[in-house]
Amino acid sequence: MVVAVPAGFLPSSGEGDIAATMPGPDRMSATVTIAATDLEPEAAFKKYADSITRNKEYSSLSVLPGDLCGYSGQRLMGSVADKPGQAVEFRDRIAHIWTNTKNYLVAIHLQGPGDTAGFDAAESQLMANFGIRIP
Repeated sequence: MVVAVPAGFLPSSGEGDIAATMPGPDRMSATVTIAATDLEPEAAFKKYADSITRNKEYSSLSVLPGDLCGYSGQRLMGSVADKPGQAVEFRDRIAHIWTNTKNYLVAIHLQGPGDTAGFDAAESQLMANFGIRIP
């Protein structure tokens, strides 16, 4: 998988389903996840969205279509917080990728303080179409 890396983000390899982590400037961070799934797209997307807001006292989530090259996809945006005034903004691009042997849920997750000047620019780069190579 190939994704754009915004200026100031430092990509490194992850472990398990986490393909990459990218700490960024101003308390922003990004994560790329590639996880095998037995779920159909709708159920996989719901499970992923629930995992973002689970165990948070306050949450807001909006969902937009985000198909990718014929694969089902969604774009998520919102915020989560444990206490008022401590919101963390997030943006996600998720895609359900099928192969002849397995299905995968691919997710690019960006988070950071909502008032961060570079958040919109980082989102624009990270959430653009990405390349997938299926062996």
